[in-house]
Amino acid sequence: MSLLTRECDILAPCAIEKSLNKGNARNLKCKIISEGANGPTTFDAQKIIDEKNIIVIPDMLCNAGGVIVSYFEWLKNIEHVRMGRLIKGWESKKYQEIIKITKAELKDSKLMKGPTEKDIVYTALEEVICSAADDLFTFAMNNKLSTRKSAYCVTINKIAKVYSDAGITI
Repeated sequence: MSLLTRECDILAPCAIEKSLNKGNARNLKCKIISEGANGPTTFDAQKIIDEKNIIVIPDMLCNAGGVIVSYFEWLKNIEHVRMGRLIKGWESKKYQEIIKITKAELKDSKLMKGPTEKDIVYTALEEVICSAADDLFTFAMNNKLSTRKSAYCVTINKIAKVYSDAGITI
């Protein structure tokens, strides 16, 4: 029995492109596929996965963290973007923490020192990924589409908005 076709809740193909294909897709026994690799699912396999009603967290969402953090690093290096975009998540966590520590001495809290670069990156990454996941799953439910098709639609809509906002029409 292949590791990919063992019964599990979440299958995470994370290393090899096209590891889920028409040769093994019918034998998948998972509820969710979390694509950590780039392109682990072939087109033919996706059709079978959709027929089996397996939820897919597409690679373009699931393994986007490295690209997103590289973008944050780029922003930091050029310093032409307000840091508020990166600290939105930290600020939210800060207020949640303040509520938790009302009985403790505030002077001992890391909140008084402000966020570290790691805090900022982690909370900004969480904000971007959670927002993207919410957009994707909302679009999928509202339009009765698979998560992969929804990911493509949401992405194309975002690109179209950027072009429209810039005054570029196609």
